Amino acid sequence: MHLLKNIAICAAAVLLVSCDSGNKGLARATTPEDEPGLNRVKVDYSLGRAMNKRLGRGINMGNSWESVGTGGNGDCGWGNCLRDEDLKIVKAAGFNSVRIPVRWENDADIEGHIDTDRLAGVHEDVALAISLGMPVIINCHHHVGLNAAAVNYEKDPQGFDDELKRFAVMWLDIAAGLNDFPDSMIVFEIMNEPHDIKSAATVNAIMTAGYTAIRAVAPNKTVMFEANGYSKFGAIKQLNLPQDGNIIVSGHYYDPYEYTHQGTATMYPCGASLSSSDLSKVTSDFKQYADSIKAYFPDVDGKHSVPVNMGEFGAIGRSGSKCASEAPSEASRAQWTNYVIKAAENYGISWHYWAFGKTSGFQAYNQGDDEWFPEMKKVFDSYTGKLFNQ
Repeated sequence: MHLLKNIAICAAAVLLVSCDSGNKGLARATTPEDEPGLNRVKVDYSLGRAMNKRLGRGINMGNSWESVGTGGNGDCGWGNCLRDEDLKIVKAAGFNSVRIPVRWENDADIEGHIDTDRLAGVHEDVALAISLGMPVIINCHHHVGLNAAAVNYEKDPQGFDDELKRFAVMWLDIAAGLNDFPDSMIVFEIMNEPHDIKSAATVNAIMTAGYTAIRAVAPNKTVMFEANGYSKFGAIKQLNLPQDGNIIVSGHYYDPYEYTHQGTATMYPCGASLSSSDLSKVTSDFKQYADSIKAYFPDVDGKHSVPVNMGEFGAIGRSGSKCASEAPSEASRAQWTNYVIKAAENYGISWHYWAFGKTSGFQAYNQGDDEWFPEMKKVFDSYTGKLFNQ
């Protein structure tokens, strides 16, 4: 099978570093079809769990470094430059950490080497966040080339091989360039929202290539994995995770999309309301996610699973959205946000709201008036500042 060859040749992609997940084996080496005979491997996830607790309650600094900007000003491509004061506002609001999405692919060279000015700019923002006491998640966001090649794998396996090698080279540069930060203060998230990929094996090839590259130059940093379907929690069970206790899995939650994403596509018209059954489903969804993840990736302590993060969740509001007055009221989206946070925290899931400012209606902070949307701030205040339990 050509896909298996990807793993074998991955050594070349990471400069002769093996792609066998650090010779630590897999926490799961099965497919969904053989679930009844699943061989569950228990791992000591205490290192990852400690990092996940430090992440705690956070927010995304979205529409900045993952924009179409280039070089050292890459965060300004969509008119939402990441300002020093933004990070200070987040810290003052009581958040524990930030997630900074980055579109590294934008100006990397043909081999995958990262633009040095972009790396320096991201490094500067990470340094400020850490100086404020906030750990940072750095990812590969909007990695269009690799995802497209993965979707097209059956028609062009060589194209996928080439993109996978380039991706590994990117992560070698990223991890090396940010490895000077304390191990306790930065997390490397392999790839944001893989989607529309036909085979779980293809997604696992991506995750393995990124993980192996990171571990080659940053052996003690926490690594975060995401699953197919735009990082659906329900797809996490399809991951082949390394037997590495310093990892976290992450999922995104926007259900029901008809409510949270109204006005963003023709399939999500304006005016959708939030029902009591929608809110009840939030609670049941997270129970199902937690039970599944614990069954597939148990901890040696018998109580926990691989640590879990909710890297994105959010609902569109009226300010800055296409739906304007037809979009959810601030009270409504605050209600949804509270239900999601409560459901996640019931299972020790750390979280990062999407997003801080200027994100087409999803923002929790009104940068025009330099203040938090009051209803959203009220929800966040009911959680931040309290001990985050796992």
